[in-house]
Order: sequence, then structure tokens, then C-alpha cells
Amino acid sequence: MLSSMLLMILLFLLSIACGLFFYCQSLCSGLPRKRWAIAGLILGPFVWPLFMMDKRMRINQSYGIKGKGLSLVFFRA
Repeated sequence: MLSSMLLMILLFLLSIACGLFFYCQSLCSGLPRKRWAIAGLILGPFVWPLFMMDKRMRINQSYGIKGKGLSLVFFRA
């Protein structure tokens, strides 16, 4: 009984920590903060690959990376 209660408390604290972590990371990366904070709260550390993929896609979309080189034609500030 005590061990299951302790496990639930640890999972809750991990969920809160992941939500805060993804909120701060999305704030630094310029991604939607609320969406990533909620995803971090619900899914925890399993969101990391999705977060990195979204971050790379946004960078590629902003700078217009095509083929071999870097093209700044479609740069949005």
C-alpha cells in the first residue's frame, strides 16, 4: 500500500517536472508553450523525440533548407 502510494507521488512529480521542462524548452525554441507543456504533463519524457522533430521542422521551414546548401530566401524573423 505504501509503495504504490509512493510510486503515484513519484509519477506525479515526474509529470510536473516534464511539463515545466517542455514549457521552458518551447519558450527558448519559439514553439507553442501551452501545447508542449500539456504534452509533457501527459506523456512525460516520451515527448522528447516529437519535440525535437517539431523543432527541426520549424528551423527547416524558417530557413528554407533545400538539398545541399542553406537558402535564406524564405527567412521569417
